[in-house]
Amino acid sequence: MNIKAVSFDIGGTLVRYNNPLNWKSLYEPALMRVSEQCGFTMSAADIKAASAVLSKYNTRENPREKEVTSGIIFTEILDALNLPHDNLDIARKAFYGFFQSDAVCYDDAEDTLRFIRTCGKQIGALTDVAYGMDNKFSLRDIAAIHHYFDIVLTSVDVGFRKPHAAGFLKLLSAFDISPAEMIFIGDEHKDIEGANALGIVSVLIDRSDASPDLGQRYTIRRLADIRNLI
Repeated sequence: MNIKAVSFDIGGTLVRYNNPLNWKSLYEPALMRVSEQCGFTMSAADIKAASAVLSKYNTRENPREKEVTSGIIFTEILDALNLPHDNLDIARKAFYGFFQSDAVCYDDAEDTLRFIRTCGKQIGALTDVAYGMDNKFSLRDIAAIHHYFDIVLTSVDVGFRKPHAAGFLKLLSAFDISPAEMIFIGDEHKDIEGANALGIVSVLIDRSDASPDLGQRYTIRRLADIRNLI
């Protein structure tokens, strides 16, 4: 293969989270943090109303193709709570911070990115964010390794979520390469489906050794294994 660029999903691929993929079970404590930071007392009815808005935008339960911004989501939440919109930034920071507190890069992430860079390859990322998370929050998770990337795109930047082609096409355009010249590594079906649809070399990272067949061209057990493909 004549690979000129390697791109990654972020969550579950480069960064480990201890929270469940579906945040619904943690809505209440996250909303209580929002309550504390905004300086008001949230009742059981308030939690139910705010949780209903979050469930509406929960992509694990209600998948969507087009992305929705945090401004839309949290304005709806504040409206449900009859709170003024000047609490918007505080509410977003408190909610996202609750779920990001335990984010950490996988042990071999930086070494792998450094190796790819020494091979002269371009490096990109394309990630779907939760609940319209703004870049100033979502990119904190890769702050320690951000300098290795030529381009990082989120679903908010692109306007669409994977497997929609838009984000993958933006990566290819930024690198000025053909699909066959890029590897895309991810841990979910949408990563593989999106890459395959354009002829990008799809790589599934399977740390659980479950060996799922998602249509991926290659499977790796750890990030360092990508060295065998480039």
